[in-house]
Amino acid sequence: DIEIEINGEFIKLIHKRLQDKSVKQIAVDPLLMNISQGEAIADEGKFELIKMKNVLTPLRSIKDEYEIAQIRKACAITAETLWFLINDLRPGMNEKQISNLLQDGFLKRGADGLAFASIVASGVNSATPHHEPSKRIIEKGDMITIDCGALLNGYHADMTRTIFIGSCADWQKDIYNLVMESQAAGRKKLVTGAVAEDVDEASRKVIRDADYGDFFVHSTGHGVGLEIHEPVFIAKGVKTKLSTGSCITVEPGIYLPGKGGVRIEDTCLVSEGDAEVLTTGSHEIICVA
Repeated sequence: DIEIEINGEFIKLIHKRLQDKSVKQIAVDPLLMNISQGEAIADEGKFELIKMKNVLTPLRSIKDEYEIAQIRKACAITAETLWFLINDLRPGMNEKQISNLLQDGFLKRGADGLAFASIVASGVNSATPHHEPSKRIIEKGDMITIDCGALLNGYHADMTRTIFIGSCADWQKDIYNLVMESQAAGRKKLVTGAVAEDVDEASRKVIRDADYGDFFVHSTGHGVGLEIHEPVFIAKGVKTKLSTGSCITVEPGIYLPGKGGVRIEDTCLVSEGDAEVLTTGSHEIICVA
């Protein structure tokens, strides 16, 4: 059996759990715990340290029914909060204010907190994929990228939408529609047995063929579970095959320095048929205010 502890000082916790057992050896998976941490545990408890190859990570990538239920709930909270907030976006608000409203909405709907620090990037700031919310005031004509997720019972959600304030310019529509098409291509490829890098390529090809390949500057997705970023990573060179029960994001983007950017992201559940989108809601262009 595997027992999961969400909080606590893990070295002290491990000592406590092992102190009354006749343990002589402990094994460390180097992808989940660095060797120095393993050595600290071994030295304190006089255990022999065995360095394993990657064992637990592949097991963790496939979620059981309980885990899927928690991720599904976290995604539902995330989507409901985000869509509620989108309807209230107005010129005059600032990025930090929107970020705070997201956190309040998650907690109001039963989340334990944030899965990660929310990204709210407006106007030219949306050209920075991991922009930290600032006091920049939202203006008409802005595009706003909101990347957020709720945390529930130790499990994470991840969702991104780009919204337009007022009307959107032709260039904004063009890159939005490309990203929407790219994300759909990635989701279509997200099935049991698919190779991770093939999903990345399916999504990336749409943007590359439109001559925006240099402006898609990150991987297409990642696993979601007890960590916000965990294997399987949807990126070039990753040969791992996807398994039924894995929760994976698909999140292509186009980022034009000095102008703005678009990203669309969903957390999806891999199955033998079409992947189930857990962060529900429209992918079409949305203009508010």
